Amino acid sequence: MCSICKQTLLDFSIEHTESACPLRNSRYCSTCAQYGHRTAECPDKTSPLFSEPAFLEQLIPPSILKEYNVTTLTPITTHKREEPQGILEIKDDNKVIAAYLSARSIKLVKKITKRHLLEEYAKLQNKRVVYVK
Repeated sequence: MCSICKQTLLDFSIEHTESACPLRNSRYCSTCAQYGHRTAECPDKTSPLFSEPAFLEQLIPPSILKEYNVTTLTPITTHKREEPQGILEIKDDNKVIAAYLSARSIKLVKKITKRHLLEEYAKLQNKRVVYVK
């Protein structure tokens, strides 16, 4: 028994090397889409754990990749995804808007309207302002 499976496969009595270990060969890494190690042990340090797929082949089940002998790595080119905007609901009242801004340490400027300051603040927070009556 090798050092990889001796803790897991206690009753496995077939002598083998680490390179031929059935447990090692059954481990699959979702980061680099290869067998032989777990995701947490991936030698590819550029990809964080549980990252979005970088190659089209990562979207195909491993059994299909093996069946058709697919060995290519086709990069996925996408447009930058924007985060969904949140909503900032606030009463349509200048006093309420002023109180909201001052509670967030945003100083009021006479040349800029309170609504404009609120819109800018919401934009920085990736939110959309909805005024309610």
